Amino acid sequence: MSCFMENNKTQVSSQLLGHLYELCYRAHSGTSFSPEKRAVSYVRDYSEMLANDLAELGENTGSYKEKFIAKFTAWMAAKSNCLSSMIAGPSNFPVRRAEKANNAEHARYEEFMHWRDKYFTAVNRKPRLPFSTDLEEAERKLVTLEAYQETVKDLGKFIRKLKTDDEAVIVKEALEQGFSADLLKRLDFYGGKWRVPSFILTNNNARIKDTKQKIADLERRITTQDNWEDIHFNGGYITVNDDRVKIFHETKPEQEIRDFLKKSGFRWSPHWVCWCRRLTPNALADVRGFILPRLNQ
Repeated sequence: MSCFMENNKTQVSSQLLGHLYELCYRAHSGTSFSPEKRAVSYVRDYSEMLANDLAELGENTGSYKEKFIAKFTAWMAAKSNCLSSMIAGPSNFPVRRAEKANNAEHARYEEFMHWRDKYFTAVNRKPRLPFSTDLEEAERKLVTLEAYQETVKDLGKFIRKLKTDDEAVIVKEALEQGFSADLLKRLDFYGGKWRVPSFILTNNNARIKDTKQKIADLERRITTQDNWEDIHFNGGYITVNDDRVKIFHETKPEQEIRDFLKKSGFRWSPHWVCWCRRLTPNALADVRGFILPRLNQ
């Protein structure tokens, strides 16, 4: 290892991921003219991410550090197989192999980030929020996702206008324009030019569609609940609230009825003291189609 690399390695040795400097270097040796700078940047940035995560988790840390390092290592190992024609040279460049390696690297990155989000979601899980709060959160998320989509598009346009293959120049100019360092780390060199990988826009667009669908579903359920009129049957009634279809009985129903409700997807709730099922179009259809007639027998 050169003296220059040794200096860089020493520079980040105290970081949480300092021991992974060489792996980060190899991860960028086939895609960057400055793999040592990329390695230092990755070690520092993701060490900072890990440190912040551990501080936020507090007593809920568990094995988070070990799993974080394992996921990060798997991502960097996959990234080390990536090639850029700018680095390897255009002659006999293995296009298909490079695309396969890029897809594998992206999969490991997505797996890493998904695991991280899932871990925090589990730790911070709270009781189900009311419809209005769910809707507000979904609407805020949509605004954020749509803004990010435009930012990614703007970065692509900005890079094309620069008309340079110098990665350092692109990063410097883009940072000065306010683009995030995290987004710039996702740039790759393909087809003889630097670009924002298309999968970033594709994946984010899928999240936008999912969020819009969630908003539409929440609005439909809110309307159903707000306009619901209780349905009475012999010995009880059916209502809708708390995101549930609820069946109340004046007295404990016979075993046959209880078994029938279980088979229909309803469960007894000691909290609400009724039989209930999540509010969905299928639940309402089942109630009107064959549950209510059976209860009225």
